Amino acid sequence: MNIKYFSSFTIILLCLCFDTVFPSQNENICKPISARNSSIDDTPAIYDALTKCGNGGTIVIPADETFTIRSPLDFHPCNACDFQIEGTMKLSDDNLQFWEDKIALQLANVTRAIFHSLTGSGLIDGNGQKYWDYFGKNSSYKRPHLIHFINASDVTFTKIKLKDSPSFFIYIKNNSTNITISDLILNATSTSSYEAINTDGIDTGDCSHVSIRNIQITNDDDCVCFKNGSNYIFVHNVTCFGSRGISVGSLGNAHGIHTVKNVHVSNVKMINGPQAARIKVFPGGSTHGTVFVYNVTIENLTVDNCDYAFRVQNCYESPTQQCKTDPSTAILSNIKIINFTGVTSNNYDPDVANIDFPPHGTCDLTFQGWNVRSPSRNKTVLCAYYDNPIGVTCTPGAFG
Repeated sequence: MNIKYFSSFTIILLCLCFDTVFPSQNENICKPISARNSSIDDTPAIYDALTKCGNGGTIVIPADETFTIRSPLDFHPCNACDFQIEGTMKLSDDNLQFWEDKIALQLANVTRAIFHSLTGSGLIDGNGQKYWDYFGKNSSYKRPHLIHFINASDVTFTKIKLKDSPSFFIYIKNNSTNITISDLILNATSTSSYEAINTDGIDTGDCSHVSIRNIQITNDDDCVCFKNGSNYIFVHNVTCFGSRGISVGSLGNAHGIHTVKNVHVSNVKMINGPQAARIKVFPGGSTHGTVFVYNVTIENLTVDNCDYAFRVQNCYESPTQQCKTDPSTAILSNIKIINFTGVTSNNYDPDVANIDFPPHGTCDLTFQGWNVRSPSRNKTVLCAYYDNPIGVTCTPGAFG
């Protein structure tokens, strides 16, 4: 992976100054000062610290302090910087119209950096409840995403808690490479009748050599999702509560070539979700793209009360007639499902999997060590266009 780590200076020096930043004597450590007022934007204070200490220095969000993020924070001054979050960074929720379709924290063009909490107390709070409630009444509202990696390289993001993102938590994209995401707890839980929907945990797209490990996610959408352009993605030791699973796609929703390749997922626990793992593609036709999924392995996955253990959808979010007129031509090659165990929910009992392959595509899927059952102890695997199943016995009737 060639992920580069570097040590930070430990300096115990305090200086008195009347600025938004406390720098050390040699400017290697900066501690921004919170306004301690949620109506005042602390983004400028943090950005000031980044400009002063971001080139090889250390920026510390102090413990027991809350910094209100009322405008997007761009981390591009961080070059080989050490960004420590010991307190809380909290998105404002009284200016929803301002935040529409924005990204709260942008790790744009950041290189050779580490974002972490030494104490484990660091929290990034998306403050999402009002956003979910508003979206529940106004579905056209485009909620902000919490964190994007944009053309970032050699970055480690670790040992931080993330809470209540209005929409996606973490999205790694735009040619980002050599990214390590580890030892995180992500939790989006609604306290109202409106669910915390579309709160994807960790998404990859147009990036390579990404390592995701030791993660716990509670949300209401994909737990970890591989979007178009994902290449050499490694996921290990992830526990997901209430999510929609480990997802490849969706792919093919627009013109062009859509690819996901060289993905390896291992040691996953999937609890109380619609499916544990899935591949989702759009149908063919002039308005959609060409899909290639190659060399994807998901292994050692435990299913606990998920509706399906595994699913392939070739008509994702599309009218049935369109899928009949322009069936999917997706190429799914060298897909391996290994050592899936556990018990599904009773929603589709006796069915435990639903494999609806692209009618005009390629279906190279292998099961090994498949040991999933329904509550009634049945193991029915629904299939369509899966002509030579390996490792499972197919029953006609798949859909999706």
